[in-house]
Amino acid sequence: MRPTPAARWFIEAGAEARPLYQAWNRGAAADVPIGNLWDIVRVTSRLGADVIARVRRHGAELGPVLETPARGAVEFVVPPGTAATWPDLMGTIAAARGVLRCPPPHVTAASGLRSTGARRWIVPPLYAPATTDANALCEAVAAALMHRATAALALAGRGGPR
Repeated sequence: MRPTPAARWFIEAGAEARPLYQAWNRGAAADVPIGNLWDIVRVTSRLGADVIARVRRHGAELGPVLETPARGAVEFVVPPGTAATWPDLMGTIAAARGVLRCPPPHVTAASGLRSTGARRWIVPPLYAPATTDANALCEAVAAALMHRATAALALAGRGGPR
């Protein structure tokens, strides 16, 4: 089997080729180590779409993004070292160790398919840059949190919902 660009990238990150292809042939997610070629930033599902839109509006590179419903999260692939400098932002976790359960590249939100644990790519690892710009991601998360806090304060100032 000739490796796809996504498979090559995950193998370079430390995934074992045979288990990767076996999982993907079953439509399942394969374990890929975090911390070799990239770190992960997880944001809550509630923040995910807003953060993606803000990164895109900023014009920054958006690498692969994974929807992980079991965690209630959206996971961004970011440059290595990001986890060590990621600020303490509500609704986020940065990881430089562990594994990312990666579904096959064709299992995307657009395809309607889901893999093990209902995982699917929002931005697949096919044609995207290798990682999301960590600074743009941080700014997008902070802006999304500020927007939510401002909206909540405005609602509270009006006496809440009527």
